Amino acid sequence: MSLTKLGWNAARDEQFAPFLAKGFIPARVAVEDKHFYRVWTVDAEITAQVTGKFVHETRRDHALLPKVGDWVAIKLIPNEEKATIHAILPRRTQITRKTSGRNTAAQILATNIETVFLVTAADPTFNAARLERMLTMGHESGARPVVILNKIDLCDDLEAKLAEATRAAGDALVLAVCALTGRGMKKLAALIKPSDTVAFIGTSGVGKSSLINQLYGEDLMPTIEVRTQDSKGRHTTSWREMIFLPKGGVVIDTPGMREFHLWGASEGAKESFPEIEALAAGCHFRDCTHTKEKDCAVLAALAVGTLSRERHESFVKLQLEISYLRESEKQAGWQTRRKSDRVAHRVFNR
Repeated sequence: MSLTKLGWNAARDEQFAPFLAKGFIPARVAVEDKHFYRVWTVDAEITAQVTGKFVHETRRDHALLPKVGDWVAIKLIPNEEKATIHAILPRRTQITRKTSGRNTAAQILATNIETVFLVTAADPTFNAARLERMLTMGHESGARPVVILNKIDLCDDLEAKLAEATRAAGDALVLAVCALTGRGMKKLAALIKPSDTVAFIGTSGVGKSSLINQLYGEDLMPTIEVRTQDSKGRHTTSWREMIFLPKGGVVIDTPGMREFHLWGASEGAKESFPEIEALAAGCHFRDCTHTKEKDCAVLAALAVGTLSRERHESFVKLQLEISYLRESEKQAGWQTRRKSDRVAHRVFNR
């Protein structure tokens, strides 16, 4: 397999030159399992482990450890199908969310992708507000977000559902497909170039694995029927995995997420609501929150009905969450610094 098929390009040649001079070889992370990985080189798929030094240097920020999609510098272990990972090449894009629970930390789902497919189902589980959050995450990644409206065979009024998804998607492309019947799959496949890496993001039960199986041409990923009583699915992917399509292109499948906790989504939020961003240019105050200020162009549009109340409410709710997240980050950083100061004080006064 050539490095180009793995997603390598000329820019990577330049980035890797210093490592090549030291005897390292390039590889791409396909599966992550704590500090153990499956990586692809130009010759084979092998098991790799980060060095102890690497673990020590990243102990305060696990986001600095290798993730699926990363290009890494490895050193082969003689006479074994194993290697050690010594460095990560700069990430061009990355899909990130906040970890579940109360911890304020980033969780990287995939890196170095060209397109992120945000999958939702055209069944009773469709939720426009959740789609807006997914789009914010997609825009923030730096990759191109595309909305995939799957399971259109279960929709009684496809035009209405497609219109609802299009309103929520802003400027992002919306594609209606059915993984079961194959409808729309040719258009989806055409969006993946031979040297591209793409990722599928969505909640459990929306059909991400079924879409990948259709793209691959056979049942590569396990699938489980959703519950009939509430149309909710169960996890069929337990880890992020990289898959190479027969016609070219790399797919990263991710576990279904119950919640989409945003992380650092200021610019992504603007791109998810392009109509509000365009109106904001006419506001009197540059830091207008579009909630109570005088001479607010957004509120004026809301009053005359040219901006939907649902979109405005979603935007305001998202901005409040981002503000809360920023404050939590500052608080977490302050607490970390205080803890470090206490440790340093104890060591100094021994």
